[in-house]
Amino acid sequence: MLSTSQKEQLIQAAIHAPSADNSQPFQFHWQDDDTLELWIDPERSGKASDNRFILSDIALGAVIENLIICAENSALASQIDYFPSGDKEELFVAILHFTPSQHPSSNDGLADEIPKRCTDRRFPFKGSIKAQTIDSLTKAAKQHDCDLLSFTSKKSIKGVLPVIQQAETIRFKSKILHQELFSTVHFNNEQSDEGMPISVLAIEKIAQPFFKQMKKWSVMNFVNKLGGAAMLGMRSVRIPILFSPALVLITMKNKDRLSVITAGRAIQRVWLDASRQGLSVQPYAAPGIFSLGYIACENEFKPQLKSITENMHAIVNSKNLAENNYGLMFLRIGYNKPVEHRSNRRTIDSFNKV
Repeated sequence: MLSTSQKEQLIQAAIHAPSADNSQPFQFHWQDDDTLELWIDPERSGKASDNRFILSDIALGAVIENLIICAENSALASQIDYFPSGDKEELFVAILHFTPSQHPSSNDGLADEIPKRCTDRRFPFKGSIKAQTIDSLTKAAKQHDCDLLSFTSKKSIKGVLPVIQQAETIRFKSKILHQELFSTVHFNNEQSDEGMPISVLAIEKIAQPFFKQMKKWSVMNFVNKLGGAAMLGMRSVRIPILFSPALVLITMKNKDRLSVITAGRAIQRVWLDASRQGLSVQPYAAPGIFSLGYIACENEFKPQLKSITENMHAIVNSKNLAENNYGLMFLRIGYNKPVEHRSNRRTIDSFNKV
């Protein structure tokens, strides 16, 4: 039987999981004192880029990873039952059963990194990424049946840069995706407990008023006619990546929901291991998400989405990964001073499933 303190500690670790645009699309319900239900929050999921709950599943995978690591750190064993209601309830992701364990923690200090981990959108990232660092990140990914491709030379980085820039640029060209993105950005509320205050986007002060105006689709659409989306892609993708020592790509074998959740666990473990090694991390999710074919946006972008899918498959296949067919998420990595601005979290009680 878990104490109230233990349960609060587990949920606190869970809500530190990353989610797309800090949407926090998870809910929790204790069946009893040692069994926890994990649900997708219907009010914070299922949008255009979360079609088939792809982004929510990644986030719930990260939640599960945090819970397992936190439990291990508290001498608790965990048993996971995925999709306990089968197809009857698609939002019911998992049940976790916790029991006392006699085995010592085996997460190598990752529990300490859970509250420290964050997205760093600043640039440049500096340093040289050593082979043993990549080996450690790869080992973390492989713990969940995923793999990790690394790009540490300027040539290899430039080779994958176009598909990332193409995918991220569509977020500004598509009215549907544009409105979804800007609905999460807070321009006048740094204390918002979900979404993204503008400070965490690391946009230069001089550019923030222009970015705020782009929240209006009429303005964004006009700017796009002048090449605005391409310029935003240059600023948000090309420049930060070129001024970083490395990219990594987490890959998975299949694209069913359980595989995506498991890959979400891998992404979180890789990210926590990177944090443990003092690395700054910025995720780029659009190329992988778009290439899986679940994005819901205007038909005019179908040719570009097809191109992204083909290019992502080519990147994965170029590394001769016979079983890993899908690239899910790029991470830009390097070294930087500690992050000053971070996104916030809602209160624990707000995650309770009623």
